[in-house]
Amino acid sequence: MPPSLPTSPDEPLSFRTILATWWPLAASWILMGVEMPLIAAVLGRLPDSEIQLAAYGGVVFPVSLIIESPVIMLLAASTRLSDSPENYRYLRRFARTLGYGLTVVHGLVAFTPLFDLIVVPIIDPPAAVVEPARAGLQWMLPFTAAVAERRFHQGLLIRFGRQRQVGTGTIVRLVATAIPLAIAAGTASPYGASYAALAVACGVVAEAIFARAGAWFVERGPLRQARSDRTLDLRTTIAFYTPLALTSTISLASYPIASAGMNRMPQALASLALWPAASGLSFFTRSSGVAFNEVAVRHAGDRDGRPALARFAWLVGGVFSLIVALIAFTELARWWYVDLEGTPPERLPLAVQATIAMIPLPLLSFLSSHWQGLLVDDHRTRPISEGVAVGLVTIVATLGIFIVRPMIGGVVAAMIALSVGMAAQTVWLWWRERMGKGEHGP
Repeated sequence: MPPSLPTSPDEPLSFRTILATWWPLAASWILMGVEMPLIAAVLGRLPDSEIQLAAYGGVVFPVSLIIESPVIMLLAASTRLSDSPENYRYLRRFARTLGYGLTVVHGLVAFTPLFDLIVVPIIDPPAAVVEPARAGLQWMLPFTAAVAERRFHQGLLIRFGRQRQVGTGTIVRLVATAIPLAIAAGTASPYGASYAALAVACGVVAEAIFARAGAWFVERGPLRQARSDRTLDLRTTIAFYTPLALTSTISLASYPIASAGMNRMPQALASLALWPAASGLSFFTRSSGVAFNEVAVRHAGDRDGRPALARFAWLVGGVFSLIVALIAFTELARWWYVDLEGTPPERLPLAVQATIAMIPLPLLSFLSSHWQGLLVDDHRTRPISEGVAVGLVTIVATLGIFIVRPMIGGVVAAMIALSVGMAAQTVWLWWRERMGKGEHGP
């Protein structure tokens, strides 16, 4: 029996069991978190680094994220609903239709005048950033379909206790990502944003292929014996998944919104250039909390599962926030930004301020994932969308304050807005989960 599962239905959920389920997923997310700092480190040492970093970190990556955002929650949906061969096959068709449909949207934005009509006015990047960003977005075309395939099949692996394969797949992704970056570094290419986009596209395609291969063995093994008391159809799938898709879409909208806000604040170009390193550190330290969502979905129904999950979230999330504080207030900040990421030393004070602003994010990420996972287990997905909407409104309002009263650098204001927004979202999810306790049990 996989080590992530309780040995008996009557056995209380233990810290060790949660840890066994969480750490392979967390390792996968943390390895993914290496991707953005790796890209920033390479681009920071290439010609025209400030423009190329601003193009990729301020335009290409945020726009790609918002287009593919509806497929993000396929991982949670597959973990919860791939409970029989029939439901698995139906959900796979749904996932592929969604993934390839959004890839068409990406192509229209990247290869037609929609880029100039939509992306440029909304984000309002410096003029020198526009063309590198356009080329980078074109190289990112396979991104959405590959993410949909990867996350759907990873959900099946998690459901049947094979989450370690998820972590192995991330290693495959990093290797595939590193190859184009190594070529860019070796040739001192002036097209850093395009190479970064190509690297990410290669990485997610390689990981999607690996996840599909792992799912093949589950399909011909334990999935064949699985039975469910429900049969998925279009109506039930849309009712379950739409709030989850809105959740990821609204959540990831914060990245282009942050980029647009930074363009309207002091030190705009410097902030956009610093954003990949700062947001990469943020993602790296809070991504293990994002991974906790699937753990909560998997174990919320276990005996004493909910209080055990809450204790784990507070403890481990607090440890990761302490790590961010350690980086912010010690010489580790110089090591991360200047030595590793290639940030000019004169920008270090701005980077340190942004790092201080992100200290609460890892803990908030764990707590948000915890209550979100409980709501998914209860089949109450609407409050999740509500919570993310509350968080996004808070982010926009906070950015608006800093635009009207430009007191600090854009990257610092953006990180403060993300922290305040995440706090608002977390409080909302906690409140909505508490409201439903009487109906859904402890």
